[in-house]
Amino acid sequence: MSDSEICSTTGVSIGDALLVCPIVEEGGRSRQVTLPKGRWYNFWDDGVIEGEQQVSLEAPLERIPLLVRAGSMIPMEQGNELMLHIYPPVEGSSISSLYSDANDGYGESRLDKFRILRSENNLEITWEEQGNYPFPYAGVKLHLHGMKLQQAWVDDAEVACQEQIIECDRLRRCALRHRFHKLRIQGEFADILP
Repeated sequence: MSDSEICSTTGVSIGDALLVCPIVEEGGRSRQVTLPKGRWYNFWDDGVIEGEQQVSLEAPLERIPLLVRAGSMIPMEQGNELMLHIYPPVEGSSISSLYSDANDGYGESRLDKFRILRSENNLEITWEEQGNYPFPYAGVKLHLHGMKLQQAWVDDAEVACQEQIIECDRLRRCALRHRFHKLRIQGEFADILP
């Protein structure tokens, strides 16, 4: 099977977290895709789709079909803040990393590692950092997908949550170092919601 045939049936993988499913036929507004193994979230509406099956994805002109693998963390910069989009693993744990440097490929750098651990009604996210490059963001927010957020604790202190977003920088302890060591989240996972 050629690369073009693989692309036309499964989409294009970007790393192990994202699956982009471009429309390859003129005028197409949906796309048949054979999904790889695992659980996938629709990036645009958080719909949950089980892998290893063929599905039809809607593709209006304003957005390309994009899926996120369960267990992934997608970092996005918003102004001078870091937004971490968290997609819980189906079970057990997963690890995601974020590399930062001065964008020149030389000198100091940093590697931030995030371990996401799922248990019955909880997620625990731990953050470890390596390197001397300063953390380049003024604050950190987490956007939780695939789970109805009920309560959250940053370094054992309860924090207020708005909808599915946890604002770490509102905690004075966290804002001073722009990070947390451990974040614990309690809620209901999408795969077990009625």
